[in-house]
Amino acid sequence: MKEEKSIRQLLEMLDNPDAYTEQEIRDIINRNEDTREAYRLMVKSKRSIRHSHANSLTNVDAAWKRFNRKRKAQKQRFNWMKFAASLIIVLLITGVSLAAYRAVMLPKQVAETKVDEEYANKKMLHAWFLPKDCKHPILKERGDAIWVSWCKGTWIVNGDDSFVEEHPFCVWSYTFHVKNTTIRLDGKVLDINNLPDLPASALKKMEIHYNEDGHGTVHLSTKPVHIPTNVKGNINPELTILLTGTPPKDSGTKTSIWFRRGTHNSFSWKEYGFTSWKWDVDDISKYLKEVSIRKDHHVRINICKGTPQKHIDRIKNIMNECGVTNYELVKQ
Repeated sequence: MKEEKSIRQLLEMLDNPDAYTEQEIRDIINRNEDTREAYRLMVKSKRSIRHSHANSLTNVDAAWKRFNRKRKAQKQRFNWMKFAASLIIVLLITGVSLAAYRAVMLPKQVAETKVDEEYANKKMLHAWFLPKDCKHPILKERGDAIWVSWCKGTWIVNGDDSFVEEHPFCVWSYTFHVKNTTIRLDGKVLDINNLPDLPASALKKMEIHYNEDGHGTVHLSTKPVHIPTNVKGNINPELTILLTGTPPKDSGTKTSIWFRRGTHNSFSWKEYGFTSWKWDVDDISKYLKEVSIRKDHHVRINICKGTPQKHIDRIKNIMNECGVTNYELVKQ
């Protein structure tokens, strides 16, 4: 029952991430070893849904005509047996991480909007269909969904929140369940069974609005837009890393490295999010590479008593590899 309650709370966060603070998100993720492991799996699962797309189709009208001629719905289905364990996790991470990122936005107007070639042909739209044999009540209630992805320079408006994407490719795709959300592309309502084949680079602006009854409306635009100068980017150039030397006994983890966005002077692991020195996903280099995108970045390393010199040398080498040039070492 406790597990289902946690899942429901995270799903509610997905629908309304702005209602949660960064600290609340951190508390949920670090609640126990299971939630921390789930978070790691979320990131791994998220990467599996990003697919390279060879054809750079940027004409929306041409895409609509192409799909209307086919008449037959093109369904992009996932192997349920393979993703059963991580399906819920994929849905959860979208809202959780978006809330965390939006909570730390700092002023910086994005001047460069050129999309890196590496990401230019990734798909904008992905369809996810509820497996017929799915018995999970929450997933059955929410039903089929459309994932929306975008590239650097895209303007995102979510209620009262507004930002310009600074990452080469969105960190997390947005998930919209079609049962309670109407999604329009350049004014035309999207059909989950007949999604236009467009690259993520084609999306210039996304507006998201939810009514009091919970129904949402999403407007996707591929037309050129003028972004006001007061709309800022979504990367926090400040990062604090905590080195504990050994895994804290009461943390329930095996890691000795922790992180938190912003600049902080705390030496308590409970005030940080967990990460790792080296995993296949979500290790500390992910966050260091992110802040290094900003020229005005600053990384603070809080070093607990008893931390071996090899850990200090290791983090300095990792920062160098990630392009971090401005950092300070602070010992307890």
